[in-house]
Amino acid sequence: MNRILAILTVFLLSIEGIVFFAFSPMSYRAIRPNVSIDEKTRYDMPAGVQDSSCSNIQRSSKSYLIADYTEKDAPFLKEKCRQAGLDLGISVLANRIPTNSRHVSPKPSIHLLKQGTLQLQLSMDESQDAFAVYHSELFDIPSSINVLQIDDELIVYRTTEVSGNSNLLYNCTRGAFGTKKSAHSKNAIVYKLWDTPERTLLPDLELQDQMAQAEAKKLAKTDYPLLIFNDLKSYGYNSQGDEAIGHFLDTMRKYNPDKLLQADLLTPASGQYLSRVNENQFWNENMRNKIVETLTEKQEFYRSNLIPWMIGNFQIHLADKNRKATTLEELEWFLSKAAAFDAGFGLDCSAETLRKHGLTDEMLNTINQWETLRLANAFSEEQKGAFKDPYGNWHLEKTNDTTYLLYPQHISRRYFCNLTDDIWDWYSPNASRFALQIAVEGKGSISELEFHTPNGVLYLPCTLKAGQYLIYNFDGIAYITDLNFNKIEEVFPQGISFLDEGNSHVSFRCEVKTENKKTPEVTVRFITRGEVETISSPSFSAQ
Repeated sequence: MNRILAILTVFLLSIEGIVFFAFSPMSYRAIRPNVSIDEKTRYDMPAGVQDSSCSNIQRSSKSYLIADYTEKDAPFLKEKCRQAGLDLGISVLANRIPTNSRHVSPKPSIHLLKQGTLQLQLSMDESQDAFAVYHSELFDIPSSINVLQIDDELIVYRTTEVSGNSNLLYNCTRGAFGTKKSAHSKNAIVYKLWDTPERTLLPDLELQDQMAQAEAKKLAKTDYPLLIFNDLKSYGYNSQGDEAIGHFLDTMRKYNPDKLLQADLLTPASGQYLSRVNENQFWNENMRNKIVETLTEKQEFYRSNLIPWMIGNFQIHLADKNRKATTLEELEWFLSKAAAFDAGFGLDCSAETLRKHGLTDEMLNTINQWETLRLANAFSEEQKGAFKDPYGNWHLEKTNDTTYLLYPQHISRRYFCNLTDDIWDWYSPNASRFALQIAVEGKGSISELEFHTPNGVLYLPCTLKAGQYLIYNFDGIAYITDLNFNKIEEVFPQGISFLDEGNSHVSFRCEVKTENKKTPEVTVRFITRGEVETISSPSFSAQ
C-alpha cells in the first residue's frame, strides 16, 4: 500500500554510545566543480545505475514529514502519522563529532578533519590569549566555532584581524573542550579544523568510515523505511571528495539494502545509491514568483538523471511576532505545486506545532487527499498545467473513496479597516458565495459585524477581541479562533454572502471598543470559488 513517508528528524551520532538530537535543513550546493543545477547539466552517472547491479534500489517520490521531537513525543507523532497515512523515517548525520567526545578530549584525535595548516609567527606560552599566524585564505572559509589544533591542544579564537601578511587572533580560549594548555614553539604545526553549523567537528576519511559503519549497523536494526542524509557534501570535505560520498552511501546501502536512501545532493558517485533527492528548498506564498521557473528547471535536471526528486519543503508553524500561523489555503497552494510537477515534498513541523495548531487534523487529512491523487496519477495534464500558475489557488474535497471535488479559489488581498465606514470594491472572477477571515490585532475589540453587498447583508453577531480570528466558511458556518486557529466559540451568522462576477461594492460596519485609548487593527480577507471539477480515482489511499 502506498504511503506518505514521515520523518522524525533525529541526528544520531554514534559517539561513545551517546545519541544526540538536532535539526538543520541544508540547501543545494554541488560538489562537482563548475557544475550546478542552474546550468542544466547532466551528470554522467556511474555505470550500473539502471542495470542489474542496482536493480534492488527502490526509487520513490513519496512525501514525508520532518518533525523535530523528543522520545516522549514519539507515541503522539505515530498516532498523527497513522491518522494521516504517514510512515516514520529517520534523518541521519553520521559524521558529526561533539566537542565532548573522546575523539576531542582530553587528547584530540589525529583523525579530526583539517582544513589546512597555518604557521605561527612567534613562539607562544600556555597562557596568552592572542597570537599571530601568517596570512592564510583558510580564514575565508566560514566556521561556527573556530577551532585550531596545535600539538595536543585545541584553541578556539573569537575574532581575527588581517594586518599586512598576518592574521591576528584575539580572545582565544586555551585548552578548549578539556584539552591541555601548552606552550608551543614557532615551528609547531597549526591545523585549522573543519566544524559544522551544529557546532560539532568532522572526521577524516578513516574515522568517517568507522563512524559510518557503526551507524549503518544501528540503523539496520530499526524499522524506519527511509534514511535521509542532509549536508551530504560534508562527507566529501576530505581528500577523496565525491569518492568519499559514494563510499559512505555504499556503506549505508550495504547494511540497509531494503531502505530508501534520500540526500540533499546529487553527485556522480551518489546517484547509484540514492532512491531520490530533496535539496531542502523551503517554499511559501511569498516565493510565488520564482517557484515555477525554479521547479521546471529542477524537474528537467532530475528527469535527465533518471532519479526521483522532491519539490522541497513546506513548513507548518504557529503564530509568533514575525509571522501568522500557517493556513489551509497556504498549504493547498503548495500541494497544488507538488501535484503540478509530480514531486513529493518534506513537511516541516514540530510535535509542539501539531499539538497547538487548531488546523492540524484538517491539514494532515488534506495532505493525504492531494497525495493520494498525485500518487495515483489522477490529475489530468490540463489540471497539472493549471496548477503551475504560481498565483493560482485550489481546494480539494473528498466526497467518497473514489470521488473528489476540485475548486479553483480566488483569495483576496488583505483589506485594512478604518472602522468608520469602510467601502471597498471586491473583485471575484466568478459569481460565488464568499468565505471570510477577519483578524483583530493590537488593543480593543469589535462587535456586531455587518457586510453590505449588492446581493444583501451578512450579519455576524459576536464580539471579536484582539488576538482572535473570525472564520466564516462556504457552508455558512462561523466561529472565533485564537491566532493558531483553535476554536473559541461558535457564531450564528444571518443573511446572504454572495458576490457577482467582477467588481462588487462592499461596505463594512461594526461597533468598536477601544482599550487604553487605542483602536484595534482589523483586516478582512475574502475567498470565492470557481466552477468545480470532479476527479475520479481508483480506490487508493496514501495510507
